[in-house]
Amino acid sequence: MKNIIELQIDKALTGLAGYDYGKKVYDEQVKCNIDFTKAITVIFPDNIQRIASSFVQGFFEDFVKQIGLSGIENNVTIKASSEKLICSIMNNLL
Repeated sequence: MKNIIELQIDKALTGLAGYDYGKKVYDEQVKCNIDFTKAITVIFPDNIQRIASSFVQGFFEDFVKQIGLSGIENNVTIKASSEKLICSIMNNLL
């Protein structure tokens, strides 16, 4: 099982918001394709410029349950269109 999750998001979207939407994206694109015992890379497409804390909390809820916040800090790499966006995602988690 490869642990590189390249999210497929509608190219017309520039922002992600909503707990339920975050959960839906996780359930459809990540849930069955991830091994929490290995390092994980999550790649957000370049068209995404903003991500609300509600989306982050919904999307990463199972990550927190499975490996905790320290597990996310140590084992999850986030790739996004900017360093600022990556920091924003991490800050919304921790």
